[in-house]
Amino acid sequence: MSRSPSNQAGDVVQFIVGGCLFGGGVFLFMNQVMVRSDGLALGLRRSFGGMAGGWRGWGSGSGLLPGFGTPGMGLLMIPLAIGVCLLFAGRYQRWARLLVWGSLAALFVGVLNSVRITLMPATLWQLAVYVVMIASGGGLMFRSLSGYADDNGPRSSGGPDPRGDEADLRLELTELRRRLESLER
Repeated sequence: MSRSPSNQAGDVVQFIVGGCLFGGGVFLFMNQVMVRSDGLALGLRRSFGGMAGGWRGWGSGSGLLPGFGTPGMGLLMIPLAIGVCLLFAGRYQRWARLLVWGSLAALFVGVLNSVRITLMPATLWQLAVYVVMIASGGGLMFRSLSGYADDNGPRSSGGPDPRGDEADLRLELTELRRRLESLER
């Protein structure tokens, strides 16, 4: 769809205004969010019900055995190291990838488990303003881009041409064959 220059300029302005509304709404909403970390050890203690608290000797701190610390993310480095070693050695590729990706996934989950997200108190008016700004800004941005959709639509990867040009292609091929035969004579 071809757009006149005046519509294109209006669409750019509409996109910029929508982006400002959207960005402002997201910024104001994110100012209401508090993120804190409880520390990885505390997150593991909560998730495993206190089982990951570590061993402090006989009788919880009696001093008979030295403290071993909190078994946590350090233990995940062992399978990660083994996986990386196997990858570089070029042996057991499936197991190596499984170890690497599994260890990285467990590390990611452990880090996310230690992050606590809370919302600060806000009035209903503030929340409504944030939501309306985000929604209207997104709507304006999509509206400014909607006039530039592809006229042909999405093409499928296989089967006949979705534009229906198969008959035209056959005619062109027969014409080319005819020309080649005339050149050969």
